[in-house]
Amino acid sequence: MKTICLVLSTVIILWSSISKAKDFKFPEIAGWKQSGEIETFIPKNLYEYINGAADLYLMYDFEELKVAEYQNEKKASVTVDVYRHRTPLHAFGIYSQERLPEANFLDIGIQGYYEKGFLNFLTGPYYLKLSAINTGPEDQEVLVAFAKRTAENLGPKGSFPSILSAFPAEGKQKHSEKFIARNFLGYAFLHSSFTADYELQAKKFKLFVIERENRDECKNMIEKYLQTIKSPRKDVTEGRYTLSDPHHGEIDLHWQGKYIWGILNLNEVSLRLKYLKLFEEGLKKKVLSD
Repeated sequence: MKTICLVLSTVIILWSSISKAKDFKFPEIAGWKQSGEIETFIPKNLYEYINGAADLYLMYDFEELKVAEYQNEKKASVTVDVYRHRTPLHAFGIYSQERLPEANFLDIGIQGYYEKGFLNFLTGPYYLKLSAINTGPEDQEVLVAFAKRTAENLGPKGSFPSILSAFPAEGKQKHSEKFIARNFLGYAFLHSSFTADYELQAKKFKLFVIERENRDECKNMIEKYLQTIKSPRKDVTEGRYTLSDPHHGEIDLHWQGKYIWGILNLNEVSLRLKYLKLFEEGLKKKVLSD
């Protein structure tokens, strides 16, 4: 398990520390002209553009937003919002919060999806949101063209966080993976977590994995959790925990090294044991494939 921790730690660090985004130019699109000046927003004034959602974006280390509007001769318009976050991991996090699991997914950047009138996609440390007005039946074609041309100006697209491959495949709902940047389960001491939704045998549940810098951080996290939920368990050792959380019911989790993984909203003990084991196997396979 020490090998798992070392290798996964290296991968996460490399993935999260891709060089900071450089300035880019909005593309020129045949038949379209930029309308007005490019707007720029930073953390302190992001609320002026997305008042109701600004706090969520700031949780994911938002750094800068650039907005450009295009128009054509038919009075159609396309707006391109380019959100830059501190790392690709944080960009994935905000994208994962807004991703629509049943949308029409596209091969743009790391991943994109289209719904009538808008197209969102993820690439590197950027989360892009494109919207269109009066584009008629060519709506998707127009937005895809804009998205691809903009993506070309943003550098390497990168990839999804590699730890997502450790989630068991059986029962996992497509496009349900998320990165929770802060306050997992509502507890500040639980910090960040990766999650995915599952459905098996008519049961819906959630799996999660928490990664910290070292074993001691995980131990401290477990200690605070036991104290907060007033658990009768006092020994804090690596291994399995079955806990009664007053806000989330019975939770099974496993701590090993710098990782804590577990299950929410699943009452059947045998299935909980099965998925704890599958997750551990997934982490081992992940190491072998690196």
